Amino acid sequence: MEQFNILLVDDEEAMHRLLSLFMARAGYRCNLHSAYNGKTGVEMYNKLLESGKRPHIVLMDLRMPGMDGVEATEKILEIDPDADIYLFTAYAKTEIEKEALKHGAKGTINKTADWNKMVERIVDILRSKVDRSHK
Repeated sequence: MEQFNILLVDDEEAMHRLLSLFMARAGYRCNLHSAYNGKTGVEMYNKLLESGKRPHIVLMDLRMPGMDGVEATEKILEIDPDADIYLFTAYAKTEIEKEALKHGAKGTINKTADWNKMVERIVDILRSKVDRSHK
C-alpha cells in the first residue's frame, strides 16, 4: 500500500485529527504533518523538503491568523515551484480562493460535512500523482 506524505496547514485542530482518522478508516496510510498557521506551514514544508520527505500534497486553509493561505502558498511555491498545493477551505468561490489560485494553488477541496467525499477527492489527487510519476 502506498504511503502518502501530507502537509495540512489549518488553524482548526479538529481538522488534523479528522483527516488522519478518515484517511485511516478509508484504508490509506499517510504521514500527516500538521501546521496550525501559514508561517509554520512554510517552515515545515522547507524542513520536510530538506529532509527528503517532500509532501505529496499540501492542504492549505485560506483563513488563518497571522499568515493566511494565500501568502503561505506563495512562499511555499518560492521554495519549491513544483509543490502541489490544494486549498482546503469552506471559502470556495470567493475572492480569497481566486487570489490563492492565481498565486499557484492547483485546485480546491471544499470542506464539507462529508469527510468521506473529502478523503475520496484527496486520494484521487494523490493517485493521479502516483500514476503520473510511474509513466
